[in-house]
This record gives sequence, structure tokens and C-alpha cells, in this order.
Amino acid sequence: MIKLSAEQENAVRDVARRCIREIRETLKQKPKPSWNTAVPPILKKYHELVKPMGVTLVKFNSEIGRLNGRYGVES
Repeated sequence: MIKLSAEQENAVRDVARRCIREIRETLKQKPKPSWNTAVPPILKKYHELVKPMGVTLVKFNSEIGRLNGRYGVES
């Protein structure tokens, strides 16, 4: 993967935020959908937006995890 510029990193974070928002809205629906059926298509849809910048699916998922405070959060 190539080094992303600051503008590209901001764009990836913006797409990740939109992805998180859609996942949360989807999982709030009644009846609650299965995580395994609802989330992967959403992740793939938003990953397609950042894929041309050279961002892998793993990197994209890592960014989502950081934004959610799962790991790698700088204090």
C-alpha cells in the first residue's frame, strides 16, 4: 500500500464514518438483522469508494475500529 496524503486520509475517515452510521442504522431496525448478513455488504459498498486510493479492506476495517475506539486510539 502506498502512503496516503493528509487529504486522502481525511477522505478515508469520512467514508468510514458514513459506513459506521449506515451499519448502526441497519442494526437498529426491527426485527434486528443478523450481523453476518447485514454488515459485510455495507463494508464492501463503502470500501469500493476508497479502493482506488490503494486502501485495502483490512486497512479500511482498521480505520473503522480506530474511529470506534476499539484499538490504536491515540490519547
